[in-house]
Amino acid sequence: MPSTAGKLDIFNMALGFLGTRTIASENERTPEAIQCVLYWDRARRSALRDYPYRFAVRRVVLAEKTLPETYEGEWRHAYALPDQCLKVHSVHDGRERGPKKPFRLESDSEGMLLLCDVEQAMATCTFDVEDVSLWDENFVMAMARKLAMLIAVPLLKNNQSKLQELAQLYQAALNSAEGQDPSE
Repeated sequence: MPSTAGKLDIFNMALGFLGTRTIASENERTPEAIQCVLYWDRARRSALRDYPYRFAVRRVVLAEKTLPETYEGEWRHAYALPDQCLKVHSVHDGRERGPKKPFRLESDSEGMLLLCDVEQAMATCTFDVEDVSLWDENFVMAMARKLAMLIAVPLLKNNQSKLQELAQLYQAALNSAEGQDPSE
């Protein structure tokens, strides 16, 4: 179920976890607003990579590329990763249902390559979902805590006990998402 929280709400939840003042607009020139804006994209991509939230996971058909010579003895196929793909969870044969197949990610001059022995491969991937209105409530809470972790050092001047507390809160958000996912 999508959340009703907006970007500013998440900024203020993160600032609340820190115990600092909240903001009225992301365009404010306050240290709190500047840090939230600065770390927003990194926090989102990192949090999405940390758990396969259903709103961000899709199965896609991969586009085959020429296998670089350096991998010819090791793998049979190379595929391009789709745009906005943050993490590959598994690779499947696109023609038949079966077990997940081994793969490896490497980079080439054009970006990331997925190497595997699967013909007509499909992958289950997490994608970068920037639209906050599509996020579920579990991710909103995780995102606020991840953002709080990243902005804590510049705003709180490296308060180690607060950083540990935020890391525990973030882990609790991941555990909560994990516990609810199978039941939905």
